[in-house]
Amino acid sequence: MVKSPMKKEAYRKHFQERKEWYDRVQKDPMRLQYHIQPPMGWLNDPNGLCQKDGIYHIYFQYCPFYPELGSIFWGHMTTKDFIHYEEHEPAVYPDTQWDCNGPYSGSAYQENGTIYFFYTGNVRYEGSYNYVTDGREQNTILVTSRDGFTFSEKQLLMKNEDYPADMSRHVRDPQVFRENDRYFMIQGARSVKDEGSILLFESEDLIHWSYKLRFQPEKPFGYMWECPNYLKIGDRRFLFTCPQGVPRDGFEFANVYQCGWFSLDYDFKGENYVLGAFHSLDRGFDFYAPQVFQDEAGRWILFGWMAVPDAGYEEPTLARGWIHALTIPRELYVNDAGLLCQRPLKELKRLRKEKASGKLSEGLKRWTSPCFELKFLMEEGAEDFELHLRESVVLAYKDRVLKLDMTGCGSGRTVRRLKTEKLWKLQIFSDTSSLEIFVNDGADVFTSRIYDSMENLQIRMSEGKIQGTWEYYSL
Repeated sequence: MVKSPMKKEAYRKHFQERKEWYDRVQKDPMRLQYHIQPPMGWLNDPNGLCQKDGIYHIYFQYCPFYPELGSIFWGHMTTKDFIHYEEHEPAVYPDTQWDCNGPYSGSAYQENGTIYFFYTGNVRYEGSYNYVTDGREQNTILVTSRDGFTFSEKQLLMKNEDYPADMSRHVRDPQVFRENDRYFMIQGARSVKDEGSILLFESEDLIHWSYKLRFQPEKPFGYMWECPNYLKIGDRRFLFTCPQGVPRDGFEFANVYQCGWFSLDYDFKGENYVLGAFHSLDRGFDFYAPQVFQDEAGRWILFGWMAVPDAGYEEPTLARGWIHALTIPRELYVNDAGLLCQRPLKELKRLRKEKASGKLSEGLKRWTSPCFELKFLMEEGAEDFELHLRESVVLAYKDRVLKLDMTGCGSGRTVRRLKTEKLWKLQIFSDTSSLEIFVNDGADVFTSRIYDSMENLQIRMSEGKIQGTWEYYSL
């Protein structure tokens, strides 16, 4: 037995029955001021990111009636400027037997005025199953749109038996792109031997797909890789993925599941490729399942899910009728050292209101708003210091280690550390219940949710040998 599909009419009925809940969520003081968050209920992975006719479409995993009803949809927001967002009804529903437990994550590919959305249709059988080697369907589904608002009928492209024979029932999160005048699809996967990889398929028509190879390192690196992304900047190719089952190694791999990138040397012709070393995309407590897309200006833009599954943190907003959010949008670029970096989109400068600035040697002023941008530019690199943010966040640099301590306000989040030989720039975005800290022009980032009282807010720096300038903007 499987779950019954939920069509648009049933969604609208459930929504109207819970309209008071929706209205109450909008008034919650913990709501973020400049991030995408669920109108109500649950949000997770960003999906189907694209720009069509000047409009950015941000879809996301959305469970509006969570925890009462567990049905997953694709939520939908649009924007033209990343400042003002418009909320829409869900875009994709769990309305067929191929995706009755949810249209899970997927991506968008555009060609000849049509957006092709590829996603995983989840079907979970009721009964005594382990849901790794049985009890689950992971269907690859296609739906198309000419405008991002209206959608075609769904088409089933692949199902369990179409994946390599040694795969478990965990093959998901398709992304499609074009290389050498052919179409390619990557999917995250877990083998029956509990080895993670990215599967590569190829096609001539976007409909009929054949397996080509799998990307994985020489030694196993986690039991499952999900949420893969492929991008090319200049002549550099990169693969993103979220490996599960990687043990902690000192400061590295501190979260329960990881998220990062490999450089990829591959011509998409033969079977020989080289994966570089794995680099973490984020050093904080709350970053997972990022998705990238290229906009009409040619920029590679990233949104991430501001959470980590199975982390075990307390989430105070859940009792208020909603949970989770997306990161601010970030532009990806390659720095002079050849590292893939993230920087806040330039459009976010339009959020700035009050400005203050000064020299770090003269100290900082005190502000009382939780919503701000703070920039430090250190001359000759920083020596030891402590920066106190909001009520009880401490960002400290000592012995070439940058430490984020959220023990007093993290609802279970404690300490994260980063080894960096030279610290010369910090850019911090604080929202009502989030922090995003960009280190050295985004070579590293700390992303975290934060739940302090917002009654004793502060920004101050302890005494330390540090020369440079600071800029503050209220947002």
